[in-house]
Amino acid sequence: MLFNLFLSIVGLVILTIAADKLVEGAAGVAHRIGISPLVVGLTIVAMGTSAPELVVSVQSSFEGNPGIAVGNCIGSNIFNIAAILGIAAIIRPIAVSRPVIRRDVPIMIVTAGMAWLYAYDRQFSRFESVFMLLCMISYIAWSIIEARKNPEAAPPEETPALQTTLPGEILRIVLGLVALVGGSKLLLVGSVGLAKLAGISDEVIGLTLIAAGTSMPELATSVVASFRGQPDIAVGNVVGSNIFNILGILGVAGTLLPLDVSSHMFGIDLPLMVIVSIACIPIMRSGMVISRLEGALLITGYTVYTVALVMGY
Repeated sequence: MLFNLFLSIVGLVILTIAADKLVEGAAGVAHRIGISPLVVGLTIVAMGTSAPELVVSVQSSFEGNPGIAVGNCIGSNIFNIAAILGIAAIIRPIAVSRPVIRRDVPIMIVTAGMAWLYAYDRQFSRFESVFMLLCMISYIAWSIIEARKNPEAAPPEETPALQTTLPGEILRIVLGLVALVGGSKLLLVGSVGLAKLAGISDEVIGLTLIAAGTSMPELATSVVASFRGQPDIAVGNVVGSNIFNILGILGVAGTLLPLDVSSHMFGIDLPLMVIVSIACIPIMRSGMVISRLEGALLITGYTVYTVALVMGY
C-alpha cells in the first residue's frame, strides 16, 4: 500500500510540474506564430494531453478488450467536463470566449451525439471509425485556417516578452507532454493498486479510475492554466480533448478493430456524456464565465455519478 501511495504522490508532483511547462510553452508558441491560445489549447495541447487515453484505448483494442477502449474515452469525456472544469473553476472562475460557445462546444456536442448514434447497433464499425478520423482531421485544419483568417483572435502585442526562441517553446511543449504521460502512468498504477487493495472491482476501476487517471494530464493542464491566467487554454484543452477522444481515439481504435458497446454503456454512460456536453452551453453562457458555484455543481454531479456507478455493481 505504501508503494502505491508513493507512486500516486510522485505522479501528482510530475503532473503539476509538467503541466506548468506545457502551458508556458503553449502560450509562447501561440504568441510567436500569431494563433490564439484557444486554438493551441483545442489542438496541440488537447491532443497531447489525450495521449494516455490513446495509448490505453489502442492497446485495449489490440488485446480484444473493447469495453476498456470505449469506456476509457466515454468516462474521460464525462470526467473532463464535470470534474476538470469544476475543479479549475473552483480554484479560479474561468472566463469563456464567445468562439468556444458558438463553434467548439456545439462541435463537441455533435461528436458526443455521433458516438451515441453509432453505438445504436452496439458497435463502432471500421467504416464509422474511419469517418470519425476524417472528421477529426477536418476539424483541426478548419480550426487553424479560421485562426489565421481572424488575426483579432491572436494574442495582443502587449504580452510580456518571451525569453526563449520558438524551438525552445516547442521543446517545452514536447517535454511537458512526455512528462504528463509519464506522471499520469505513475498516478494510474498507484491509484489502481490502492483500489484493488480496497476490494473495488475491475469493471468499476475501468469506468472510474482508468478514465480519471488517463485524464490527469488534462486536469493538471487546465488547473495550471487557470492559475496562470490562461482561461482559453484551460477551456480549450477540455473541449478539444473531448472532441479528440471521440473522433481521434475511438476513430483509431475502431479502425484497428471494430469496438463492441455494452448495453450499460449505450443506455447510461453515452447519454450522460451527451447531457453533460449540452450542459456546457448554459453554464458557459451565464456571464461568459464558469463560476465557483457552477464548478461545485459540476463536481457534485460527477460525485453522484461515481457513487451510483460503484453502488450499481
